[in-house]
Formats: sequence, structure tokens, C-alpha cells
Amino acid sequence: MERKPHFRAALTYLPTDQGGIVTPVSSDFRANIRFPYDNKELTANQTFVDAEIVFPGDTISADIFLLKPTETLERIYAGLDFDLLINSKIIGSGIIANIYPFEA
Repeated sequence: MERKPHFRAALTYLPTDQGGIVTPVSSDFRANIRFPYDNKELTANQTFVDAEIVFPGDTISADIFLLKPTETLERIYAGLDFDLLINSKIIGSGIIANIYPFEA
């Protein structure tokens, strides 16, 4: 079964000296997302649009697939910002560019 992304977002990874990732990550990287309306972390798979590898400090576009999107898809919208986290540590941020149609 093919996983369809839930939305596209602009992602900015923090530089290493600001608490970001230490090594580059490849497309299909999995991290957590936290939206400002909730303190809950959601696991998200990121498929990079125009790159296969992202380095600390880079800004890229990615399709995002949420592993358990329960209730989240009804609350998100284009322009909503979010944090990217690993082990509850912020490694970057994102802004939703557009939301793909989904079936409830």
C-alpha cells in the first residue's frame, strides 16, 4: 500500500551549533512534529522534494506523512508553523505550504 503524504512544508533545519542535527539526513527521514496548538509530538516521515540529502542549516521543501494523524488533519492549515524534534529536542521548524486532499 502506497503512503500518500498529508501535506507539503518548507523545513528549516537548525545548524549544528544551534542545536540542530550533526550529520546530514536523507529523504524519508523520520522525526517528530509538534504544532503550536498542542504539546503532543507526532511522528512524521519526510520525503524531500528537490534533494536526497539535507545538511544542518538547510531549508528544503518536503512532503510529510504523519504516522498517526488522528484529529490532526482537521486542525492543520496552510501557513501553520511547527517544530521538528528528535528525542523531544528541537532540531528545526516548518511551515505548511499546502495540504493534500485526504479521506476521513
